[in-house]
Amino acid sequence: MKFIYNLFYGILLFIGLPFFVFFTRKKGYNAGLKERFVLYKDKPIENCLWFHCASVGELNTVYPLIEYYSKEYNLLITVSSPRGKEFAHKKIPFAKIRYLPFDFSFLIRKFVKIYNPKLLIVAEGEFWYSFITETHNHNPIVSVNTRISPKTFKTYKKFSFLYKKIFENIDQFLVRSNQDKEFIIQILDNDKKVKVCGDLKLVSSKVKGDLKFDKNGKKVLIAGSTHYPEEEIIIDTFLELKKEFPDLALIIAPRHLERMDEITDLLKSKNLDYQLRMESEKLEKDIYIINTLGELSKFYKYADVVFVGGTFAPVGGHNVLEPILENKPVIIGPNYEKIKELYEEFSKYGILKSVKDKNELKEVIKKFLTEGFSTNIDFDEQQKQIFECYVSNINKFLKNV
Repeated sequence: MKFIYNLFYGILLFIGLPFFVFFTRKKGYNAGLKERFVLYKDKPIENCLWFHCASVGELNTVYPLIEYYSKEYNLLITVSSPRGKEFAHKKIPFAKIRYLPFDFSFLIRKFVKIYNPKLLIVAEGEFWYSFITETHNHNPIVSVNTRISPKTFKTYKKFSFLYKKIFENIDQFLVRSNQDKEFIIQILDNDKKVKVCGDLKLVSSKVKGDLKFDKNGKKVLIAGSTHYPEEEIIIDTFLELKKEFPDLALIIAPRHLERMDEITDLLKSKNLDYQLRMESEKLEKDIYIINTLGELSKFYKYADVVFVGGTFAPVGGHNVLEPILENKPVIIGPNYEKIKELYEEFSKYGILKSVKDKNELKEVIKKFLTEGFSTNIDFDEQQKQIFECYVSNINKFLKNV
């Protein structure tokens, strides 16, 4: 299987690499080919713990573990996306940051021999064949906060001959939910490797610190992690609400900063004035755009109502826990399959609501602005239990290496 996989992967990479480089550069990033082909020399890292996080979301999710283990181990962090690498350098300056090599057996083998880690911790669902099977020949692998959507499970099931081999080379799955556990067991046919610890985002989404921001006495609607066409939906809704709530302001935080020009062009086409976060710390205009990385979670404390994106767009949802942990009412669109269990858990408290269209979105926002919202949900004990579950299970492997 190794030969066939490497051959097939090589053909796909040969075809796709020019497009990958082109679009990466178009977004203003370096493709990092030197690192992805391991065309460098480096020294081994003593007492090394390796975390792999595909991009910004995964880095944020496992950061409590990264922070915890940095006290005792030297850390190697690999990422797949340019945005992830840029973010990792800023958030985790104490670690060695590298791109994960392209998924050829010989590249993964070379990479592992350079750094000689004690343990690989994989965030969420990065199940590349050579990455997992070659690494497992050298050290144990733990998958943390493992999540498998119903759509992804269908793919895994269809190619079970491949994914069963991959899953067999992972020593422990620490998963978010019983659904994730059942999906893995159906592929792996082994429940001893799988343990439900809960969603690590419930720990990582707890905001630490503050930022300089003056909301200037306004009511604030935040639209976080938005995709096309969600900005236009939320802007049109905001303009209608503004007639009834003249002191209302809108803060937009696009999921991908590369879309900033698209969003500012949209605002200009509607003759709307706006501010950029990098230019001002005081909310003076009706629309304020967060064009910085890593600050959205700290803005939620200033919100009166929050809309979380990727839910009108066919993405499946983004992190709703950050505003929920700030006790802010959260609204999402109808496409929330990636956060379905969170929706089922928190919608019963009234803090998380799903709407089917723009009209319903307006009415729910209006209701929260008019009536306000408060809750006494206590997350501290739940966060403690989840974190201890992850740490105790990871430590079992560290004691044996």
